[in-house]
Amino acid sequence: MKECSYCGAEYPDDATVCAIDQTPLEQPHSENLAQIPLVTNGHLEHETTNLTYPDYQWSARDAWKCLGMLLVFQFVSTLVFSAIDWHIYGFYSWREHSGLGRFLMAVLYYAIGLLTAAYFARTETLASFWKGLGLDRKPSDYVWYGVVMALIIRFFGHFAIMHGWGKGVSNFDFNAFIKTADHERYLYLVPPLLLAPLCEEAINRGFIYKAFRSTYSMKVSIALILAWTAHAHWGQYRQSYLAAFDLSMLTIVQCYLREKSDSLWDCILCHFAFNASTFFVGNIFH
Repeated sequence: MKECSYCGAEYPDDATVCAIDQTPLEQPHSENLAQIPLVTNGHLEHETTNLTYPDYQWSARDAWKCLGMLLVFQFVSTLVFSAIDWHIYGFYSWREHSGLGRFLMAVLYYAIGLLTAAYFARTETLASFWKGLGLDRKPSDYVWYGVVMALIIRFFGHFAIMHGWGKGVSNFDFNAFIKTADHERYLYLVPPLLLAPLCEEAINRGFIYKAFRSTYSMKVSIALILAWTAHAHWGQYRQSYLAAFDLSMLTIVQCYLREKSDSLWDCILCHFAFNASTFFVGNIFH
């Protein structure tokens, strides 16, 4: 008997595709084996490897399901926190304006996102999740391109603001870090400098973009990720066209890095450079 590794349905040995979700069925007694093509001396051969299922058979269907569930979680969390804000005095101020509150809310937000991505990526262990998203590889030479482009985009935005070509968007974490005197100030840095680069890249470029690319062209996949980025950062897109331009350009650069490199660390370090530059660029121009 063959078993669908996506839904668990069983089929006779001669079946090739799951009738429920159209997932290719694995060979009996080889759940974790994959046949990958190799070219040796001009001849196409196949070699059995121990690649886990998500590493080579994600599809756009998986990405759409993940995005749909993330939207559901966002809607539910908005209702829940609105109810708590209404019934508990000071909770809104704590979670939105204190260092500890913003840190814990960011941890919760990104934990939900990572668990959702891991579920639809069908990774059953941390090791397979780490490997499937490209976190087990060292940064490639493309990382320098990503860092330089991130800094160019950031400096262009501030240059445009200083010359009156548009308005910027105030960064609450940056301002709070400057104004806060005690150790809590460092908690404002954790979400933008650590959690956002690691978690957003793991979800958006590590899984969702790769899942889209297995079905769609690069242009279509980038367009879909751009739309998701606009939704996730709608407050900044709505306030400033310069912020929208900067974030869109950064997203394109990150997708290009993911296209060229098997290592997700290129995207993570690019994202880190962009966010970290907010602090020293802000000091330079203010």
